[in-house]
Amino acid sequence: MADRGTYRVIAAELERQIKSGHYAPGALLPSESSLAGEHSVARNTVRSALEVLEESGFVEVLPGHGRRVVGEPASPGDATTAYERLAAEFRERIAAGEFRSEMPLPGEARLAKQHGVSRNTVRRAYRLLADEGTIVIRHGAGAFVAQPDK
Repeated sequence: MADRGTYRVIAAELERQIKSGHYAPGALLPSESSLAGEHSVARNTVRSALEVLEESGFVEVLPGHGRRVVGEPASPGDATTAYERLAAEFRERIAAGEFRSEMPLPGEARLAKQHGVSRNTVRRAYRLLADEGTIVIRHGAGAFVAQPDK
């Protein structure tokens, strides 16, 4: 059985391969099954490693196709995670009035498909926005724009 940090080791190795050009921007990474076989681990371990790379901005999910290399983030300021970029987009959309107080936000599955990210990435973006008070998450009902302080 792989220890709990194995996915981090695999993520670091894949990141190194992306930075070295072994996997060029635009290239599809090998399948989860292939990577699992290569590293002698379960697919879930590989999936966790790939989620780290997705959240770091090195790869993006292409639903039904796999994960495509985006490349190395250009600078430390640009190295925001996918969930932080998604949260920033929703902050802007809320500020622009696209979503009003108590208005439901799109569901995780829909957003994941629209943005080519995992549901976990959407969940983390929503959690970030909830932690800062921008939205409210209601168990079983979804995410809503928070009411402004009165």
